[in-house]
Amino acid sequence: MLRRGIETVILAGADTHGIMRGKRVPIAELDRAAERGVALCDVVWALPVDEREPVQPPPDHAGYFPRPGFTDMRAVPDLETARIVPWHDRTALLLCDFVSRDGGAIPLSPRAVLRSVVERARAMGVEPIVGVELEFYVLRETPRSVLGKRPSQLMAVDEGPSVYGIVAASRHEPFAGAVRAMLLRHGLAVEACNPESGPGQFEINLRAAPALRAADEAFLLKSAVKEVAARQELLATFMAKPRSDWPGSSCHLHLSLREGTSSAMRHFIGGLLDGMAELTAIFAPTPNSYRRFVPHSWAGTTATWGDDNRSAGLRAIGATRVEHRQAGADANPYLAVAAALAAGLDGLRRGCEPPPPVDGDVYATVDGAVRPLPATLAEATDLLERSALARDWLGSDLVEHYVAMRRDELAAQAASVTDWETARYLEAL
Repeated sequence: MLRRGIETVILAGADTHGIMRGKRVPIAELDRAAERGVALCDVVWALPVDEREPVQPPPDHAGYFPRPGFTDMRAVPDLETARIVPWHDRTALLLCDFVSRDGGAIPLSPRAVLRSVVERARAMGVEPIVGVELEFYVLRETPRSVLGKRPSQLMAVDEGPSVYGIVAASRHEPFAGAVRAMLLRHGLAVEACNPESGPGQFEINLRAAPALRAADEAFLLKSAVKEVAARQELLATFMAKPRSDWPGSSCHLHLSLREGTSSAMRHFIGGLLDGMAELTAIFAPTPNSYRRFVPHSWAGTTATWGDDNRSAGLRAIGATRVEHRQAGADANPYLAVAAALAAGLDGLRRGCEPPPPVDGDVYATVDGAVRPLPATLAEATDLLERSALARDWLGSDLVEHYVAMRRDELAAQAASVTDWETARYLEAL
C-alpha cells in the first residue's frame, strides 16, 4: 500500500449482520497491527442491529457464542485489500479477518465462512465468479430527521419511479456522480449505475470477480454509499423495504464457474433450487425482508428457474451464468454469496438435475405448480436450523449462532407496538 500522505488506517470487517466493525489506527501503528492484529471485544457477535443489550446464547446452545465477560478477539488485516478512503482526509482502509486471541479461526466470521466455501470449490476443480448488483434508496433525511417519523412520511430524493430514466438520473447526478467517483477511487469496479423502480431508488452493478473479492467489494460499496450520502446530508438505506408503497431493494448475485461447462451449470442450478428454501433466512435476514416477497415485485419468490426470466427465482443467462434473485439488499454479502455457492456447489457435487425451466410470468402460475419460498423469517429460521446443507457448508457454529440472532430479532418485532396498530386501533377501540 502506498503510505504517502496517509495518516490514519481503518481496520475493519463484517459482523454477521453485515455491519462494518473495527478500529482506526495511526499509520505508525500499521506494521504492528499487520503482524499482530488489533484487539476487539467479541461482543460484536452478540449485538443486535440496534445495539441494545447483547443477545444471550440459548440455554441449549452448543456452538461458539460470546460468553459473559466478552473476551478479546483480533482483527488481522488482509494487506491485499488496502485502499484509500477518498471521502476522508489522508485515510486508508484494510479489510480484516477476525480470529481468536491465539490465532484460531472464529467460525462466525462471514469472510472466513465464504473463504472456506471457495476453498472447497477449488478442491472440486472450479473457481466461482460472482457479480453483485445492489439496490438502495436515497432519502432527503438524516438519522435525526427520521426519529419519530412513520414510514409513509419518509421523503425520497425523487417524487416518482424512473426505471433507467436518463432525465431522472441527470437530476440526481450530483449525488450519483459523486458516489461513482468515490467508489472508483476506493478501488471498486463499478460497471454501471441507474435509477430503479422506486422513488429515489438506485442500482449499482459491480464487475464480476472471484467470489471473495466480489463480496469484499459489495460490503465496501454499502458502507461507501452511506458515507457519501451522509456528506451530502442525505440518508442512504439498504433496508429491504423502507415503505410499504415502495418496491423492495434487492441484492442480485450473478454466479458462474470459471471454465465451467453447460452440464456443470445445470447441476449447479439444480443445487441452487434445492437449497433456496432452507437458506432463505440468510438471503432475507430480517422480518422486513419478507415485505419484498410479493407478486410482480421482481423478487425471487419461488424456487424456479427460467431462460432470461426475471419473474423466476433464478434467471439463466446463456449456458454458464445464472442470476440468483432472492436476496435483499439487507443481506450480508459474504453470507449471501457463501450460501448461494454452497447450494450450487453441493448440486454440482451430487449431479443434481433441475426441473424444467419455466416460461412466462411465474407470479401468475397456478398455486401448487411452483415451489413457494418461506414467507416469514420465523419459517425461514426453522428451516435453516434443520438444514444439513447449511451445517455442512457454512458450519454448525454459524448456523446455531445465526438462528439465535434471528429469533432474537423476531422477539424484538413481536414486542413492538407498530404505527399501523396505533393508527388502526387507538381511536376505534
